[in-house]
Amino acid sequence: DAISADDEVFFTTVSGISSSGSTIPYKDLSKIKDTLVNLKTSEVTRDLPEVLYYAEGILSSATHTHKEVYLVTDGQSSFLKNDVVYSDALKSRGNMNFTVVLTGSRNANNISMDTVNIVSKIYEKARPVKIKVKLNNHNNFNSVNKSVIITFGSHKEEKVLDVPANTSDETEFIIKPETAGFSSGSIELVQNDIADDEISGDNRQYFSFYIPEKVNLLIASGSPIDAEYIKAVLNISEAISQATDITTLYNIKEINAADITGENLKAFNSIIIINKPSFSEKEAVILKEYIDGGGGAVIYPGASTDISNYNNTIMKELDLPYIGGKYYAETPAKFEKIDYSHPVFEGIFRLEADKNNTSIESPEILSGFSLSGGRNALSIVTLTNGTNFMEEYSKGKGKLIMFASSPDMASGNFPVKNLFSPVTIRSILYTSNLNGIKSATAGSDYFAEIPAAGNSNDTVLVTPPVESQNSAKIVLPGENKLVNFGNEFKNTGIYRISSAGSSDDMLRVPVNFDISETRTGRMNSGEIETLFKDTYGINANVISNEDVLTASVIDLRTGKDLWQYFLALAVIFLIIEYLLSRSLLRNK
Repeated sequence: DAISADDEVFFTTVSGISSSGSTIPYKDLSKIKDTLVNLKTSEVTRDLPEVLYYAEGILSSATHTHKEVYLVTDGQSSFLKNDVVYSDALKSRGNMNFTVVLTGSRNANNISMDTVNIVSKIYEKARPVKIKVKLNNHNNFNSVNKSVIITFGSHKEEKVLDVPANTSDETEFIIKPETAGFSSGSIELVQNDIADDEISGDNRQYFSFYIPEKVNLLIASGSPIDAEYIKAVLNISEAISQATDITTLYNIKEINAADITGENLKAFNSIIIINKPSFSEKEAVILKEYIDGGGGAVIYPGASTDISNYNNTIMKELDLPYIGGKYYAETPAKFEKIDYSHPVFEGIFRLEADKNNTSIESPEILSGFSLSGGRNALSIVTLTNGTNFMEEYSKGKGKLIMFASSPDMASGNFPVKNLFSPVTIRSILYTSNLNGIKSATAGSDYFAEIPAAGNSNDTVLVTPPVESQNSAKIVLPGENKLVNFGNEFKNTGIYRISSAGSSDDMLRVPVNFDISETRTGRMNSGEIETLFKDTYGINANVISNEDVLTASVIDLRTGKDLWQYFLALAVIFLIIEYLLSRSLLRNK
């Protein structure tokens, strides 16, 4: 009511402040009222520096001299405070009034589902996938009998938690996917008592993972006999899972280790290198590029290996700890310590209470190389002679697992032990890097590499979880493209990315809420004024929720004959995820 019909008015929600429509002024003030009535909550949020940055762009598009900005917010600290301040755009505007309008006064009671963590890193059909869930009680009182339900296809399971005041608690679900390809689901905290959980928007998280239908595997060995035990494992379906046919899982190509440079390594998910005598500088560079880009390798040095060459080529190029000398054990070395939490070993053993059952499966190692730990290295298995038998090295997006000896009986009896099969298979699957799908946050940047056919008509579809919304089309020119899908992820749920004209998913992305929105603490008027002045150089006026809005606005204009201007009013209406429902609850 304090706006004149002659004013030039811009109106936008925080979630839509970066859209092109935010710079178009309203000509009919009645439409602003209609817009307010029809506003819906958004699961997209922005931080304050980002809002100020786009607000400057909106004001710059106004044609009139004097400007007023109204930021309507509940004063949530997680929105107003920000560690990174990247906007001083409004600081120099001397002809601007900046007003913060506070809504509500108390902190809402809230229990949030802060994280869903897929603990398992290797996914196979009919094999367990472990998922942990974390609940956070933001209240000053205990919450009991909170129901958490996982939905995975037709499978549903419930856990009940008691969460003490101002603490968090975890629970765990185990599911078994029955088919290859993408699998997805959700976990929900049931809002059974609104008194201790007034905000429902942070009660559900989504997850997704991928079970490979095919693994493209390259085996490069010094001679065919070097790989005989590896190939034997790949022909035993029981070594992988009860429900997997090995003949359909692997596409295997076998070459001599000297011919690596003749292969397009990007065509393979994982590479096994056995008893390769040496690496050329060109081979080292090619392997580095392959692993940096997300490829995986499993290396078994052997009797023909020149370890000095390994150190000066492949280990140097990858910037990894150098390998020590070769040892010959007078007394066979056995497994002393296994990292049971490592994805390769997860679930292989049924551990006793003391977690010391390695003597049952431990092979006897007669000779090998001393693998060094250190930067970018993780020891998975150590031996009784004090050396590392199995080491993981991280480089770029990929993984490298190295064993101390080759899979042959001259180095020890590891190839004939029951442990050899699952360790071999799971090492291949782990380094294949096929499974990980990172979660996205609604409205935030999300980059994914999508293979493109290289023509101007190569298009992918982004299908949202809301059936009423249309799929978005994105053109991908050129070769593999790193695409930002963030602008398409406007709601929480599972988004499907597929090639135009195909029903097969290329990617299935779980999109979740911004976890900062679960923290409902507020700033008061004085704190907000200080924040804007000290951080942004803006002398902000603050209208608290107790003040009469129209009277306060007119009072702030006292002494200014504003009506000689065509007033440019930028109303930035903060509706972060749950504000609308939260405000309704508070006003009841």
